[in-house]
Amino acid sequence: GEPSLLHIVGRAGSKNAGGIKTLEIPYDGAPDANLQFINAYEEEDGTIIFDAIRSDGTQSSSSSSNTQWPWASSLSNYQSMASKKSLWRYKVHPQKGFISKDCISNDNLYFGIVNSKTSGQKHRYIYAAAAAMGEVVAPPQGITKLDLASNTQESWFPEEGYEFCGEPMYAPRRGVDDDAEDGGYILSTLFNGNEERSEIIVLKASDVASGPIARVPLDVVMPHGYHGCFASTEDANWTYEQIERRAKLADKMETRGSMWNEVKSDFSGLGLRFDDMEEYFGDLM
Repeated sequence: GEPSLLHIVGRAGSKNAGGIKTLEIPYDGAPDANLQFINAYEEEDGTIIFDAIRSDGTQSSSSSSNTQWPWASSLSNYQSMASKKSLWRYKVHPQKGFISKDCISNDNLYFGIVNSKTSGQKHRYIYAAAAAMGEVVAPPQGITKLDLASNTQESWFPEEGYEFCGEPMYAPRRGVDDDAEDGGYILSTLFNGNEERSEIIVLKASDVASGPIARVPLDVVMPHGYHGCFASTEDANWTYEQIERRAKLADKMETRGSMWNEVKSDFSGLGLRFDDMEEYFGDLM
């Protein structure tokens, strides 16, 4: 195997703005080219710290290219297509010219996030979707919280084996002057595979292990594995009609998914016109 490369680009406003430094990530038998970045920050001595969920790159079946949903119907089927994932911390030493890395948790984890207020700053807590079988490859099913200061971990898993959590999302607690990094809530979708229905679950970020404090049924099925984010500003308060317009545009783009290399500045490569943009995004234009 070959080592992966990490490119460090100087931020706008810094003395090295626009400058690029490239370092090799030491190869240890598993690739580092498919990292799920969680957060990064710079220490006073110039060391850059970033945490990421890392795949070991192993897949025992070529059927992982299956795009039909559900793309796995059993645990063994899932394990034949999914690779082992774990949480790692990378320390980048630009001046010394090397990178070190350590495994924080070898549990099978997915979709790691932090409180957005700590984005680009030192963080203490990481939240992630977790498999229910520890280090064994399995689909994300519960929610876990890792405390990097105390090196502890707490988790919650649904009681039913056919219920699966999706990506966790951190939501601040409104109306409370609380600067605690875990003073808000963790939201996630939960898919009931037996009844094929979905709901939103809400957990206290400070007490994940106690499980949901609220469960909100949805009128639609959210396929397991969907990504999401939390937005508290008025920009996210779209009407049903506005969401429908965006969904139509997304569908149109999806049908042209193999043509992105032909995209021009006016989207004509996808068969889209500015009229389409105005139709779907007219309320913003």
